Amino acid sequence: MKKYWLMTLVAIFTIFLAACGGSSTDAEDVTMPDNLEDLEGDITIWAWELEANYLEQDVVPAFNEEYPNVNVNIEQSGVDQVYQKVSAGLSSGGSGLPDIFQVENNRIHSFTNEFPDGLTDLNELGFDEHEDKFAESKVEGLKTDDGMLAAAPRDLGPVGVMYRTDVFEEAGVDPASIETWDDYIEAGKQVVEHTGKAFLGMDNEGLFRIMLQQQGAYFFTEDGKLDLTSEEANNAIEVIQEMRDEDLLVYTNNWDGQVAAMKNGEVATHPGAVWWSGTMIEQMPELSGNWDVFELPAFEEGGNRAANDGGSALAIPSASENKAAAYAFVEFASTDVDSQINGLTNRGLFPSLTAAYDEPIFSEDQEYFNNQPFFEKFAETVEDIPPVNHAPGELEVRSIMESEFESFLLEDKAADQVLIDGQSQSQQQTGLETSE
Repeated sequence: MKKYWLMTLVAIFTIFLAACGGSSTDAEDVTMPDNLEDLEGDITIWAWELEANYLEQDVVPAFNEEYPNVNVNIEQSGVDQVYQKVSAGLSSGGSGLPDIFQVENNRIHSFTNEFPDGLTDLNELGFDEHEDKFAESKVEGLKTDDGMLAAAPRDLGPVGVMYRTDVFEEAGVDPASIETWDDYIEAGKQVVEHTGKAFLGMDNEGLFRIMLQQQGAYFFTEDGKLDLTSEEANNAIEVIQEMRDEDLLVYTNNWDGQVAAMKNGEVATHPGAVWWSGTMIEQMPELSGNWDVFELPAFEEGGNRAANDGGSALAIPSASENKAAAYAFVEFASTDVDSQINGLTNRGLFPSLTAAYDEPIFSEDQEYFNNQPFFEKFAETVEDIPPVNHAPGELEVRSIMESEFESFLLEDKAADQVLIDGQSQSQQQTGLETSE
């Protein structure tokens, strides 16, 4: 197995530790040994189910082949529980925190904003030499405004449109003919007319976020101002409104409702991230062979057809007492190709490490997905995913926009009013400036 830079590097890095209130007052030297076997100690990791299983079963055994004297203890909790414990630990100056914790891209800046000295800058430990091995959008989303890399990239969620091959065939729709959202809507009309099925389900504002990102926009501008009434936002909601007006949409209420709609054949397509594949295979095995995927439609011919939804990373609190071993593990878990492939194969965790895309599984035909190279189709879009600003107020804005879209879908609220009210409420709740 490939030996990483730690084999030859002997360096001392000065890392500031978070003290009470998140300020930095103490310093600690991090020394990497010449011999990997000389690195020793215990490290603790907090993660939720899929990532915890990936780390424990797919990474730790391989890691210990190279670092036999590092004992890795993985504590599994729910997503919210991990974040609550991390927030409590950072608030108390690092007390009780693990050496590593899992964090999503859309949550990382909540921590770096409130606790600017609470996390370790991984580039100061050498991760900058790996940055170009990952999707640019993933890495940029983990950096602070001053260039600090707050966490190491792990999985991501490139988006495509999963569709029922049997329904498209019955309706006489060729998926290759769908290049723009206008094409998608026309195909939806044809499917609804010939089969009586809805074309897609919506349970929140997820499709809106996807449409924003593919245009290189998001809830926030690059400098962190609210941007919910932008040209790109209007482009997105106008398309969704046309879908609503043409009766192509069905409101699926929540995650379970969306799964049920797909499983029961109520919808013919699902614009979503690659990680949906694991849920589909697990919860609707009887539909094997009846699903496939095509690229996200563009807003105009020749426009961008890539976006991302989801994905997580691994962060090291400044308070870690064994940063050398913690960094060795984070680097290994992020850059070891074999481990990444095991995560994809065993758990549907799509790697952001682009070297993994050269592995055979990406070009292999997947029986469930119409005997087509399902993963390759997503990998081909990764380099086109635009970086966006996951600002600290994202979760609050998402919650507000989820309520707005519920009114839009169930009460026929006007599309432009959704954006106006969403921006106003978000400004009131977050206190952020608006782009206008």
